[in-house]
Amino acid sequence: MFRKIEKSVSMFVEHVGMVLLVLMVLVVCFTVVTRYFFSYTPRWGEETALLCMVWFGFLSMALGVRDDLHLSITILDPLVPKFAQKPISLFKYVCTGGFGVFMALQGWRMVQVGLMNRFPGLGLTSAWLYAAVPIAGVAIFVYSLEKFWDILTGKRRPEMVKGGDA
Repeated sequence: MFRKIEKSVSMFVEHVGMVLLVLMVLVVCFTVVTRYFFSYTPRWGEETALLCMVWFGFLSMALGVRDDLHLSITILDPLVPKFAQKPISLFKYVCTGGFGVFMALQGWRMVQVGLMNRFPGLGLTSAWLYAAVPIAGVAIFVYSLEKFWDILTGKRRPEMVKGGDA
């Protein structure tokens, strides 16, 4: 059941991210062409590109958690004894999942505040911009929970497998 939820979240994040990236490129190209060749700049162009960029950035951050693409300092990894690797990895995903929950809760507050502001060119409320934060937070929580569970049940080895003695 949880795997189905994770796959659904992944499909949503990946497909929305792809659409937003393509849309952002098309909007920026259109805006540049109309500005330089027709001396016309659409009011909605910059705001649409910004909206796409923010959503793409936050959704990509969630995919980075899913695929373990985040930066880490590995200088101490070979020094960690094998018996400590699993608890440290579990703690890492508890912290990452907690950050996802924080993003979801505080992002929801940002969405509510954003309902009071509007993008002048698009006519949309700023809540559409801020909604990327709680959605990415939920995705980060789901991905962290999946990794936590896999390490806990032994389906996945902790990342720090390079060295250390028991």
